[in-house]
Amino acid sequence: MKLKDKELWLELYDIAKEIQKLEPWKYLWDTDLLVYLSEPLKDILYCSVMGHAGMHTAIGVYQGNQINKFMDIAKNQYPENLFINYQDCLMCNFSSRQDTLPKNREIIKELGISFRGTWISFENFEKGYEPSPINIKQVKIMIEALKNFCMMFRAIIEQGMIANFDEGEVLVRHYDKERKLYLNYASPLMIPEKDYQIIHADDNFKKDIMKIPQTEMEIEYEFLNYLPFRMRDFKEQDGRYYYPRVRAISDKQSGIMLLFEFINKNDYKSEEEYLLESVKILIDYFHKIGRPKKIYVRDEETKMYLKEIADKAKIKLVVKSRLKSIDEFYESMEEEM
Repeated sequence: MKLKDKELWLELYDIAKEIQKLEPWKYLWDTDLLVYLSEPLKDILYCSVMGHAGMHTAIGVYQGNQINKFMDIAKNQYPENLFINYQDCLMCNFSSRQDTLPKNREIIKELGISFRGTWISFENFEKGYEPSPINIKQVKIMIEALKNFCMMFRAIIEQGMIANFDEGEVLVRHYDKERKLYLNYASPLMIPEKDYQIIHADDNFKKDIMKIPQTEMEIEYEFLNYLPFRMRDFKEQDGRYYYPRVRAISDKQSGIMLLFEFINKNDYKSEEEYLLESVKILIDYFHKIGRPKKIYVRDEETKMYLKEIADKAKIKLVVKSRLKSIDEFYESMEEEM
């Protein structure tokens, strides 16, 4: 490890140890967000404190539009094995040695740090990948985020700063260039707009699809999420393992799986190619089974990809965080593996 990198890591650990002494999880719930408007990063950093309910103790840092995934988790009851798909963030963990990633234990050893009881470590959560240690660029982001998190939290417990978290407010911090000082203040939560794509159908699609008889059938369709299974050959050059993507169609009423396949991301040249094929496969099933009355999908992003197709085919799209037939199939797979 380079000397400059080691100095940054040690600075980050000093900040994390300060947070550990402050014990913010005794005061804040995970939805009580502390928000820092970072001028150096030209971005918004949202900090969420985990552990008030006595579970996993950590600080999650969501950068920019990553907060949309956090809000999805807060509003929906996704199956636990799919949480990884909605948790894009950097995380500062306060856990046991056993729950600390082996590679993080190596970093801690190289830094010459030791712990008794609670270990501190940092993880990167990225959709489609196993949690991994953060890199030096992410160390700098975490220093910026957690340093200012400490100042905001101290404003709450030492200066009586109040934000009405129950009514949707957050505590915000930014540097005022004119006054040359940092300001902390309560504000309504502002989050980036969701920029979901829509897959467009050509002019002939509606005419052709309406020739297919519509049935009373209801199906579930999943094609954006990954299952947290480690596959031996699914590994990046940097050593990170990536998860298999799932494409699944089920008959909601009978529970029969009409389609189930694991997808290796390297089988497609681009995300667009994969999405277009996923839509084509769905349309092919319309020709086999008829136009279903409803299609159930897990989230708004999936719905938006299919919206124009479903509208023109006169099929109702329903968003449900739990897809009964598909989720039961996932559970049966986990029992066998």
